[in-house]
Amino acid sequence: MRSLLITVLCASGISGAAFAQTTETIEVEGMAAVQNNDIPQARDRALDDAKRKAVERVAGAHVSAESISQNFQLVEDRVYSRASGFVKTYEIKTEYKDNETYIVKIKATVDAKAIADDLSQLFSVKPRVIVLIAEQNVGGAGFSYWWGTQGFSSEMDLMQTQLISQWQPKGYKFVDPGAMKGKIKVSKAMQRADLDNGSAKLVAKDADADIAIVGKVVVTDAGSVMEGTKMRSFHAVGNLRVLNVDTGEILAVADETAVSPHIDGNVGGRNAIKALADKLSPMLEKSIMAKWTQEAAGAQTIEVVVKGGLKPAQLNELKSLMQGQIRGVERVDVRRKSKDAIYLDVRVKGSSRDFSQALEDKKIGDLNIDVEEMTKAKVVLSLSK
Repeated sequence: MRSLLITVLCASGISGAAFAQTTETIEVEGMAAVQNNDIPQARDRALDDAKRKAVERVAGAHVSAESISQNFQLVEDRVYSRASGFVKTYEIKTEYKDNETYIVKIKATVDAKAIADDLSQLFSVKPRVIVLIAEQNVGGAGFSYWWGTQGFSSEMDLMQTQLISQWQPKGYKFVDPGAMKGKIKVSKAMQRADLDNGSAKLVAKDADADIAIVGKVVVTDAGSVMEGTKMRSFHAVGNLRVLNVDTGEILAVADETAVSPHIDGNVGGRNAIKALADKLSPMLEKSIMAKWTQEAAGAQTIEVVVKGGLKPAQLNELKSLMQGQIRGVERVDVRRKSKDAIYLDVRVKGSSRDFSQALEDKKIGDLNIDVEEMTKAKVVLSLSK
């Protein structure tokens, strides 16, 4: 997915040691003000302060100070606010009251790998997302969806709005359907609420998206909350799946419900959809980013299509060139040959973009290597004099 997989390992300075060392044991000192002579409360806050400092020190050992400074609020929300969860065990070495300050010194064992994983996901270059979710509120005649006959607009796009509000500050980019009019090809057969994976992939590819979130959300009136009142309960049910646009692989599925009470059906239904989005957002994001970091940490197989015929000697030269001169290439296998092309499976550590750029500087005899097409999982080459 182009530069998608350039993670914090390269861009933000996370040390590779973060993944090799599971835990770290360090000694830190925490302190808190004693208020109203409440020693137990001050002691608890001093312990929390010590745990946070332990996590900060481990994070600072693997990420540059500049990266943390520039993204402090994200790190605060994602890592530092959960300091107690990263401290696996601790031992109190000393504790005492100094005037109006309570001081605790602890020896803490910190889950360094969990911190590194969280930071890696936090700083990774995020994907470009297209939302293909059809929504139907209470009393609606049918589903509302922007890729239908209404012309790249929708009366209902609450899931998309909620995901944008939560993910965009973290670096995710979203396809704006209104800006895609005339650019995305949506055939008549695709103008339906229940898009299949193939249709969703085609629409997403035209929009230059990396991830497609596909599915339906419907709201029903579950009846009165309490007998004798006008308050009613509205249930939003969502069936969603997350697709890797390049490969069509399903990265995550979700089948969840959320409830919202209200006296007005339209407002209650909209609130239920918003509650559903809030419920699903963390789970979907975690699934997406776990996949990216997993792929970035290891090698991937890229399909390389060489157009035109190659003589056996030229094919061997191309394989030798890839394995000997292109950084990160582990092996090259011929998968099949046809009249018009040769198909190779290339196992490489790194992105298809880096692989392609390195190839364009090379030659096979007097033939130049030209890259005609590139996605995350596929590179199409042609040879010319």
